[in-house]
Amino acid sequence: MTRGSVNVSTLNRRGFIGAVGAVGALGIVGGTGAPAFAQGSATPQPAGGISGPRHWEHSFGLEEATIADIAAAFDSGALTCVKLTQLYLARIAAYEDAGIRLNSITTINPDALRTAAELDRERQRSGPRSPLHGIPVLLKDNIDTFDMPTSNGSVILKDSIPPNDAFIADALRRRGALILGKASMGEFAGGSYNTIDGQVTNPYHLKRNTGGSSAGPGAALAANFAVLAIGTDTSTSVRGPASYNGIVGLRPTTGLISRDGIAPKNLLFDTAGPMARTVTDTALMLTAVAGQDTADPLSVEVYENFPQPLRKKAAQGRLDYTKYLDKNSLKGVRLGAVRDFFGGDPEIDALAEKALDTMRRRGAKIIDIHLDPAFLDFYISNGGSNIRTIADYRFRADWEQYLATLGPKVPKTVEEFIHIYETEVNKSPLPVEQSVLDLLKRSLTTSADMPAYKNLVEKVLPEATRLKLAMFEKYKIDAMVFPYWSSFASPISNPAFSIPDPTYVPSTRPQPAIFAGYSSIGFPGIVVPMGIGSQGLPMTISFMGRPYSDGQLLGYAYDYEQASQLRAPSPLVPPLPGETLVAPTP
Repeated sequence: MTRGSVNVSTLNRRGFIGAVGAVGALGIVGGTGAPAFAQGSATPQPAGGISGPRHWEHSFGLEEATIADIAAAFDSGALTCVKLTQLYLARIAAYEDAGIRLNSITTINPDALRTAAELDRERQRSGPRSPLHGIPVLLKDNIDTFDMPTSNGSVILKDSIPPNDAFIADALRRRGALILGKASMGEFAGGSYNTIDGQVTNPYHLKRNTGGSSAGPGAALAANFAVLAIGTDTSTSVRGPASYNGIVGLRPTTGLISRDGIAPKNLLFDTAGPMARTVTDTALMLTAVAGQDTADPLSVEVYENFPQPLRKKAAQGRLDYTKYLDKNSLKGVRLGAVRDFFGGDPEIDALAEKALDTMRRRGAKIIDIHLDPAFLDFYISNGGSNIRTIADYRFRADWEQYLATLGPKVPKTVEEFIHIYETEVNKSPLPVEQSVLDLLKRSLTTSADMPAYKNLVEKVLPEATRLKLAMFEKYKIDAMVFPYWSSFASPISNPAFSIPDPTYVPSTRPQPAIFAGYSSIGFPGIVVPMGIGSQGLPMTISFMGRPYSDGQLLGYAYDYEQASQLRAPSPLVPPLPGETLVAPTP
């Protein structure tokens, strides 16, 4: 299906692009931007460009299966895309439609098995298109697909099928990936509850939250419902649920992945982000979906400033991010441990200190850093929520522009959405969150023409960029590192019901995720599992770098992951009978 264009050209070029698009002139990436592995130390690459050794040469197990595992099973004859899809659909039926009911999937692709059979025939006939050929992927339900509804978490859009694929959906299909379905999300990209599925449940603890708003992708990957997922992140919405679900999540440099065909929340900050159970699979996903897109002006600007000598290759979508994956990536790197974010929970602190020790053993220099008083004063005086609220002043124009691309039966104005929510949805068992109504109502009285918004894009965000870059320069660091949350997943609370949990211990410290949310101004970040707490809840360590340092961050995360190996599946969603396959005898 040919991709259409959800026009994002109204993005204020003096705002985000002014603050972040000119980062090349600020010298924010050390060196040339070339892959950061040492001469002669790169890990040999197996066929298909997959980094790391392949497993399951004689048998295949679905639980925690990676792209490399699946490729080896395909090659051995133990597995086909049809069989793989059937195995994932069986898990979804067992743990999503019955059993513990995670509520992580909104829609299953009705053509999944037919498409899988076509991909199998193509593989036999001419080989795989890419490492993603035949790999099941879940998309967050704000990413347009021409063959499935895209709801943005709203029951009002439950049956709305967009006319075209989003840029990233099209890119995945062209590389042979199988779009297995649409994952649940917080309504209008906030939280982990919506008026279609209700509450997404944490597969490690059924009384706890999953984080949001990419709640479904996070929970589904943790439960082994697919190999890969794409989430979206306006401030913390990829890394937050990745952390609470113990997986890998990358928020790339904003603009590295086109936003065309993604329902907008805030086009100053919005980006898609790969989610997976391993860093290697995350890098393979980024390789597949990154690249310049003229339908997104921020994408054009960001790639025009991509560091040389890789600018042209990156813009054409030919930069292989797996080339950054090396087990010596941390050697000689200076990492700033943000001590302001320690002290919230002794278990999280212990996990983070252990992670830092691992990085030291891998050759990293850990520098204890403290946020500059000017930096803290700026963020306290401006307020994270205030920045986000003012940034939402453009929401109505962006949202109604998106609605105009949809079919005639879809409401076309914010006023219509408010009316339907208040007169119909709020009488149902799954009422809308007040925060969604607040966003919609606020948008009726605000616009991007207001002085507060102009001040945000012309002064506040550029100053935020300057202050964050100054932290890197002050300590001469390559990346910041910190636990992504200062407390474990919180108890479930939503408009339909709440689940009290007296065992929950809230943090007494600022949430690092809020600080990490300021990667909204362009700074990439990745989270990697760093262990499990005493209540069985996972947590991640976060690496945050300068814009365009995505490859280097993947390398640091990979080195740490390979040395620690702390990703662990949940015992609440164990393997089902038939999930282990044996290769046929030659």
